[in-house]
Amino acid sequence: MTGIDEMRRMVLFHDLTDAEFAQLAKLVTVQRCARGDYIFMEGQAREFVYFIKRGLVKIFKVDAEGRENIVNILGAKAMFPHAGLFDDSPYPGTAEALVDGVLYAISIYKFEELLLQHPDMMRKLLRVLGRMILSLQTKLQEVSVFDAKERVEALLWHLVDEHGRPDEDGIHLSLPVTHTEMARMIALSRESVNRTWNEFRREGVIVGDRDDWIVSREWFDRFRR
Repeated sequence: MTGIDEMRRMVLFHDLTDAEFAQLAKLVTVQRCARGDYIFMEGQAREFVYFIKRGLVKIFKVDAEGRENIVNILGAKAMFPHAGLFDDSPYPGTAEALVDGVLYAISIYKFEELLLQHPDMMRKLLRVLGRMILSLQTKLQEVSVFDAKERVEALLWHLVDEHGRPDEDGIHLSLPVTHTEMARMIALSRESVNRTWNEFRREGVIVGDRDDWIVSREWFDRFRR
């Protein structure tokens, strides 16, 4: 499957009929982004909703002291921002490309207009969006109640679940994300992430480096039972 039809594989559109998806596809434009490009900035007027065809996108907010707080790292088939339909507020964070990538973009105005014209389609999409938002809430709850090691474990599990590539020797994970950036995602110090990461290495949970981490399949399956 190539071209715009790749969107058909995205979770958000699984329940759409062929006719409904054909209506949606008419609104889609394809945008390329290079590593380091800002797709939108926090506070800018919200114009588009994006879906990742290929690449990695970092979503972050900047606090009053100018510190960057990473909200999420998104990969292929992800949608961002998760909220914003039927809402005139600006983008709630900044989106930056971590690697060269390709995005599908849809005008929020045109997307809303289409959904208002097709209530069945709107119900299907909002149902899936609700599940996506619940998943994000789960991640936030983990940060608030877990200790340092548990936070890093939860982060690693989510990264593997969302971006991992299963192979015979384990689950491969290639992410251009530093320990400092991981720490910002889960409200820890870089030193805390370093300590836990080194512990993972000693225990055989992970081997390799950030260009190709290999995560133990046994650990991954056991962690969330």
